[in-house]
Amino acid sequence: MSQQSTRRQFLVRTGAVAAGAVIPTACDGKPAAPNEPRASARAAPRVVIARDDKLTRGKVHEHRDLLPKLLDAAMQKLRKTPDAPAAWRQLFRPKDRVGIKVNTLGLSTQPAVVDAIVAGLRQADVPAENIIIWDRFQVELARAGFKSRGGVQCRGTDESDHGSGYQRQIETKGKIGSCFSKIVAEQVDTLISVPVLKDHNLAGVSLGMKNFYGAIHNPQKYHDDNCDPYVADVVSHPYIRPKWRLTVCDATRAQYHGGPTFNPGFAWPFGGLIVSADFVAADALAAHMLEEQRKEKGMKPLERERRPTRHIATAGARGLGEADLSKIESIEV
Repeated sequence: MSQQSTRRQFLVRTGAVAAGAVIPTACDGKPAAPNEPRASARAAPRVVIARDDKLTRGKVHEHRDLLPKLLDAAMQKLRKTPDAPAAWRQLFRPKDRVGIKVNTLGLSTQPAVVDAIVAGLRQADVPAENIIIWDRFQVELARAGFKSRGGVQCRGTDESDHGSGYQRQIETKGKIGSCFSKIVAEQVDTLISVPVLKDHNLAGVSLGMKNFYGAIHNPQKYHDDNCDPYVADVVSHPYIRPKWRLTVCDATRAQYHGGPTFNPGFAWPFGGLIVSADFVAADALAAHMLEEQRKEKGMKPLERERRPTRHIATAGARGLGEADLSKIESIEV
């Protein structure tokens, strides 16, 4: 069976081939402005799955020219625009200070994917100096290949020399009590989460929402009960939820078991990106895709391994986004 046929069958199984999808709209039928919530419950959130078989071969950085094109195509589908700049401008404005939250624990976000995001932001006239690539630790960012260049800043929260560090006051939300990174609390006003498509030994998956455990000083405290409801508590905080514009899940290289640390025995060359403006919908569909891969490999569902993805359902029940797969428009690029 060809790679293309296998890919098509996988996407059909996960509901990724769809037509007639609807973008979030305001009450007047126009696309919602960046700071406006989705006004109509009838408007199904879109999740775009953008894949290219070339990405499954070689090193990801060898496809630096392909990734921006793939991401731009996904953004056009996501926002239903005639060109990529219009799509980026729907979500980002020139004055935005944008924080790109990567994941550098274990299987890391690929720098080439983040370069494609930066290129998209520049199409929306966001100055390079207004963009920060960040995670908890500078040493992990450097190890993963991230660095400041071209005006774009790259730094860990632990880099206090650059005005980072954690706020002194403890913020409470639900069951969490944490000090937040000054980067997310004070230095950016819009957020893009760039997780990796991978499983987690306690939460079931480590995706866009779990990625923001890297925004608090004490994530180790919140892993009981499959990290539920703590993940939802973190992302519902005003430092995160109102600022979160986009999820670009890096699925160029994925992992369906043994995470969140890197375990090459369960590597999955998915060769794509999962893109959505609804962060719960993005996680819900990505988790389902990971479960389908586990099933194909003859593995137990996460629920039977006592690590269900309950935090996604909790976030959906709280109205943070859509967790019901039947109400999500999934589209292939």
